[in-house]
Amino acid sequence: MTTKILFFLIPLATFSQVKLPTTPQPTQFQHYGNHSFGTPTNMQPPNPMTIFYGTDEQKRINQQNQQIIQEVQHNQQQRLEAQNLLRKEINQQNQNKSINYNLPSLANKKGTEFYRQVFDEMLTLNVENYSIKDVNFKIENAYFENKLQKEEFNKVIKQSADFILSTMKELKYDLNSNTAKNYILFQFFSETLQLKSNNKKHLPFKYDFEDYMGIKDYSKMFVTKLINTHSGQCHSMPLLYLILAEQIGAVAYLSQSPNHSYIKFQDDKGKWYNIELTNGMFTVPSFILNSGFISSEAIQNNIYMQNMTKKELLSQFFTDLASGYIHKFGYDEFVEKVTNKALELNPNSITANMNKANFNTEHLKYVVKLLGIDPANQQSREEILNYPQAVEILRNMHKQYDVIDNLGFQQMPAESYEKWLSSLQAKKNKQDNEKEKETLQHLTKTLNEAKRKMDLKSKR
Repeated sequence: MTTKILFFLIPLATFSQVKLPTTPQPTQFQHYGNHSFGTPTNMQPPNPMTIFYGTDEQKRINQQNQQIIQEVQHNQQQRLEAQNLLRKEINQQNQNKSINYNLPSLANKKGTEFYRQVFDEMLTLNVENYSIKDVNFKIENAYFENKLQKEEFNKVIKQSADFILSTMKELKYDLNSNTAKNYILFQFFSETLQLKSNNKKHLPFKYDFEDYMGIKDYSKMFVTKLINTHSGQCHSMPLLYLILAEQIGAVAYLSQSPNHSYIKFQDDKGKWYNIELTNGMFTVPSFILNSGFISSEAIQNNIYMQNMTKKELLSQFFTDLASGYIHKFGYDEFVEKVTNKALELNPNSITANMNKANFNTEHLKYVVKLLGIDPANQQSREEILNYPQAVEILRNMHKQYDVIDNLGFQQMPAESYEKWLSSLQAKKNKQDNEKEKETLQHLTKTLNEAKRKMDLKSKR
């Protein structure tokens, strides 16, 4: 699930400098060519002012007009100088006040130390070779202030992996086939599996429709919650899939679409499959595109429907760490530090960029409140011009919104997401699922048969 952007209604143009109109100057007409041809050179056109007032009166009026113009220009210059002087005085006063524009640190709050510890540990990881299981557990454990039992968690993961491998053996699946490994993982999540050897049974996971975005209870997003309740959503299910894939040596990838994440893998023949774990179905790319919130820019910038590398997945884990901290404590400099690290690993990460936008928005909201500026009042809003650092914070917020817009992001309302997800049950999507499933089953069976023949041949 992605984090919703918080919008702060302060238009950037409101805080731009407004130029005062300049006084019009007399136009200097220039004549080109020989306009005196056929005209006596000593003749001048009559001056209307001379006709009505005479030459002396004309001079007097012209002088008076020039004085007025000069006085207007002088007054205008004085106003500009006074405004600049006042602004400098206010800026100097603000500097003397030593205003702290940073968000207040939350480091003194109980529980924040666990997040900082995990962050430091994650900084030491090899970005291309780390344990998905261990990193994910540490992030969830930080939320629970290190009260989870790692030994118990590891035990459950090992038992699940052993069950999957034992099922593969009973079904005579090729243990070296990435196709077979991912197919059994799909079955583990979506079907009832039972071992004949010891009658152990595993029931399919279910989608948790209640507070699936973790707004009231953020732990709804966690793999530990999924394991304990056997129900989860589009954040926890794909992560558990990747953890189990890691345990049995399967190659699979996390991929994202608006408000959503799912699994992608490639079979032994090179064909790619999309696994929608929330409904236990295979989907085709057109289903994902039919959400209506994936722009061409988003595809070009690789923010959706792409296979996350281990480095990009680690970026997502940093974003998860920041999101848990935000939900439990709020925004401070730690959120910015973690988010910046996520963006360092994956500059186009849409979730990290949205966290950055939210941070910048909260930063600006804090600063304008600190300065006593009322965003709803135009005159009050313009006071931000007296605080250059505040103006820079405003600009940073708008720059980050521009980054997200340029990546091709489109906000997907919760009701649209739910409608799209429920559309999996439509006839066409069910047909696509059956077709993809049959193709994978046929390939798995073919590979198993080929493996069996090779084993028999080697025994002879």
